[in-house]
Amino acid sequence: MSRIDSDLPIEQLLKRGQEAVRAGDKAAGRALLEKVVTRDQNSELGWFWLAAAVSDLNEKRTCLGNVLVINPNNERARNLLSQINEMQPTAPVPEATAAPTHSASRRGMILGVGAGALILVVLAAALLLRRGDDGDTQPPPQPETGISARITPAAAVQDTRPTRTLPPGVTLTPSRTPSPPPPTWTPKPTNTPNTNVQATVFPPPPADLPGQIIMRSGQFLGDPDNQSIVLIKPDGSNQRNLTPDNARGHTPVLSPDSTLFAYMKDSPSLGQFILQIDNLQNTAPVSGSLYWGTANPLFNVDMPAWSPDGGWIAFVAQIGGSTSVDLYRVSVASPGSADALQHLTADSAVESWPAWSPDSQQIVFVSDGSQAGLDGTTELLLYHAADGQITNLTTNGAALSESAPDWSPDGQRIVFDALETGGSQRDIYWMTVGGTPEKLIESDADDVQPRFSPEGRYIVFSSDRSGNWDVYVYEIATRTFYQVTSSTGIDVANDWGW
Repeated sequence: MSRIDSDLPIEQLLKRGQEAVRAGDKAAGRALLEKVVTRDQNSELGWFWLAAAVSDLNEKRTCLGNVLVINPNNERARNLLSQINEMQPTAPVPEATAAPTHSASRRGMILGVGAGALILVVLAAALLLRRGDDGDTQPPPQPETGISARITPAAAVQDTRPTRTLPPGVTLTPSRTPSPPPPTWTPKPTNTPNTNVQATVFPPPPADLPGQIIMRSGQFLGDPDNQSIVLIKPDGSNQRNLTPDNARGHTPVLSPDSTLFAYMKDSPSLGQFILQIDNLQNTAPVSGSLYWGTANPLFNVDMPAWSPDGGWIAFVAQIGGSTSVDLYRVSVASPGSADALQHLTADSAVESWPAWSPDSQQIVFVSDGSQAGLDGTTELLLYHAADGQITNLTTNGAALSESAPDWSPDGQRIVFDALETGGSQRDIYWMTVGGTPEKLIESDADDVQPRFSPEGRYIVFSSDRSGNWDVYVYEIATRTFYQVTSSTGIDVANDWGW
């Protein structure tokens, strides 16, 4: 690990460690997560994700045992530990009867990850570097100076979740993978050219394509989530950087009237990405950031989606102490109201990529049930705003690993990218609501993050089919491909609005 990585805030180290494990780079993930638990031996998430990064079952057992010492009520860790013991029986790991509340209660306890790896002896003196004599943890960092908080840290998270543990129609079956598996994220682009494709250059799109595309663009240094946010016409002209160099980020979306845009902004002072809303035309001050601190310890906030009626932004996040990623929405119309921030899902799965229906009454999202013991099953689910119920859109099990859905403007179809079982590249699929997925776009490269044009005649997507990550447009009626960008940077589109 580089010295720069070592100097990062612990929250960012944790985030990068999780992302490395999700991307399949367990060696990098392990190095980052070992740094997390070295600096904070009480990091429940650090130990939980370190269990996913290590390969040896004894090391996994030790990591999960540490999770249960920190939080005896972590049922996921307990279930995974039981599965490991079924696969490789050994002496049971002692279970704590209550979570330690003072550093002295941990004196002399050994928290290790196996021979030849990190061995930590947790001493009271080490914990006192972070905690006072009364056992209270230090307060979390406050928002950056000059950013106006749209949701105050004291606002309560309204729990609007239906009473359930798993989506309707999903059967709980034990997983034979004892470590917490990665959620279904669209693969992150890299600076390394794809030399496994026969590069093809397509013609530029027609000049009369409507609207504008917002994307992240350019090279990134160390973090693929940290790029300039760029607005571009669908024919590739009038490219405009919307963010200064010190306000980079990812997953930008346009407001319905195309006067504002939201994106995940890198906040070095907080050590995490925050949900930022800015004025698109640069004619007024920024609208501000959405940040939840002491009362609402949300972290790993990601993937914002603006409702077509302009009233809400849906996103995914983890709440303090949880190892699952849930679906939330926040009111843009009345950010100061008591129910401005709402927690929408209640299962043990990892949620990602919310997208609103044109009438703003439903949210399609990806649910990865791996952490709930579903053998890696990934499905598209529908959240119904009227009653909070959740239903399945797909039921194909492990046949397809879905990601990044988008709803057609007429509400009839949903487009998404997916990876077939045994496949190596993601392709573009679509389906009618109530129908079955059909492959729409495929190549020998990754084709990801499809988004409908405002009038529904085209689909924008990103691909490394040229050897580099560029933005493409697909005309549905004629099955014609157009190439929007062809720079040496990395271009990934995320929204197409008016």
